[in-house]
Amino acid sequence: MTGASGGSRHAGQLFLDFPKADPESRPLIESGSYATAVTSIRCWRLWPGGQMALVGEAQAGRTRLLRMWAEDARAAYVTGEALGTAEIDEIAWLSVSALAVDDADHPAAAMGLFAALNLCRDRRAPVLLSGRTEPARWFTTPPDLRSRLAAMPVAHIDPPDDETLADRLREECALRHLIIPEESVTYLAHRMEPSWEAVGRVADQIARTPGRAEGLRSARAVLLALEMDPG
Repeated sequence: MTGASGGSRHAGQLFLDFPKADPESRPLIESGSYATAVTSIRCWRLWPGGQMALVGEAQAGRTRLLRMWAEDARAAYVTGEALGTAEIDEIAWLSVSALAVDDADHPAAAMGLFAALNLCRDRRAPVLLSGRTEPARWFTTPPDLRSRLAAMPVAHIDPPDDETLADRLREECALRHLIIPEESVTYLAHRMEPSWEAVGRVADQIARTPGRAEGLRSARAVLLALEMDPG
């Protein structure tokens, strides 16, 4: 799940993106596995200390939720990898009113992230971070960064349920210009591997399978090709 970008600029060598609404973008999934995370993010003005961490597995849709928030909060969007290669002075002099840091748990991001958090604290700018695990596990040094991350409130993208798998499968099929009947969507969502990463693989396999899951026989063939139990 990714959002649309409507503006960007460079601050020195550090690339900042400023997401804007795209009228053609897919509607955000706000129910099922995303409900708690979306609610927490939409209440960003009430975050303790003006900060929040979003945690979710690979392919869970963290980037799209971050970009949704950046659009709403008029925040700059940057990656942990970019912070890891930027000069500390460059980060310290950024002019931002809010900041979203995607993949903030990138191995090289520690010092850049620390500088960014200090910047946001000093300017009272809200900040949203994302990572795959609890923030307390991201870095061991510097100690001040570790303690601040450990104290940060966390919003979780829950493991995928059947409803959310079905929603995501519809999205991935639409991106591939595939239209499959609801009967096949329900069948696949109930029987496929229950992981975010599997959604893309199932959609790719639908495109390769004769019949493209337009009937249950073809949908069953999709799962068999991926060595998933067709039930």
